[in-house]
Amino acid sequence: MGVVIIPKKSEGMTVDDLVEIVEGMRQVRDKYQTNIMSYNAQSFCILAEEIISSFGEKGREAIAGAVKRFGEMRGKKIAEVVKSLGKELNLKNFFIYYDLDTRFLTLTQEIVDGNLEITITKCPFAQGCKDLGKEEYGRIFCEHIDKVYLRGYNPNLVVEVLSNLTKGDKACVMIFK
Repeated sequence: MGVVIIPKKSEGMTVDDLVEIVEGMRQVRDKYQTNIMSYNAQSFCILAEEIISSFGEKGREAIAGAVKRFGEMRGKKIAEVVKSLGKELNLKNFFIYYDLDTRFLTLTQEIVDGNLEITITKCPFAQGCKDLGKEEYGRIFCEHIDKVYLRGYNPNLVVEVLSNLTKGDKACVMIFK
């Protein structure tokens, strides 16, 4: 039997240690930390892959159904906020009260023929899927989420998704009507 080395019990942390931790985290954050949207995408992809591997097409349908239910729930939540403020359920208020932090996205917005066209060229969710090589699973999420989000908010509004990063396109392009 070999020698077992038991590490010394930690003597605890000091304020200097905490300062060093905070400064160290600031210095390495971009190199070693994962954006929360990428993290969630990777988690989603692994779960979807496992469920589809285990249950086949029924698993894929279950994942898509869960995404739809989740999106509608989030859209209804925004609608409740807008209605509680006595405002109309229109596109302008959808975006004003949208509950997802979009600061992580690189996007442009323009009005084309009276419709809002959003082009997203950098998305941590899509990047998280790509980093694992599992875009096919992230695509299940992306194919449905914007449509059902908007439907949950106001079923009379429409979004057309023209392209999608998880399909290998150069951008996600959506037209909100």
